[in-house]
Amino acid sequence: MVEMKERSHTGFTGIWKGFLAHCAYYISWPHTLVSILHRIRGVRIHNVRNVRILANCVIDTLYPELVELEEYSSMSRGCVILAHWVTTEFLKDRIGGPYFGKVRLCRGVSLGVNVIVLPGVTIGEGSIVGAGSVVTKDIPPYCIAAGNPARVLKTIDEFVKSRGDR
Repeated sequence: MVEMKERSHTGFTGIWKGFLAHCAYYISWPHTLVSILHRIRGVRIHNVRNVRILANCVIDTLYPELVELEEYSSMSRGCVILAHWVTTEFLKDRIGGPYFGKVRLCRGVSLGVNVIVLPGVTIGEGSIVGAGSVVTKDIPPYCIAAGNPARVLKTIDEFVKSRGDR
């Protein structure tokens, strides 16, 4: 858990970052432009030329600096990366205040369509997350994960062996 204070969308910085996020959400090409917009917002992108973020992706709107995308990582359409969650005032006394967690997509990670990644998750190098999955815990390197919640189905090596000689 990362120690941070709750932010608001109403300040100039929040409005500016929200505008950039909105632009990035609708742009589908070129991928480099989408990556640049997210980097300006504060997302830690190692190399904007080698990261692919397709249209309709949402990267945490208030805390983009808690999200890191390493080289050759890829997000298909409709992916959502959350680096924080805030409860209602009604439940704040029972379950605590806001939660913040760094999210890291390591080198070569591929997220399928409509994947949701929750705060505090690291997806290991070379891993693939299947479409529609909700990633609630870390995924080890070179694995294929899917489901809600996402779980490891097999390693990349097991997948290659199961395909045989094609």
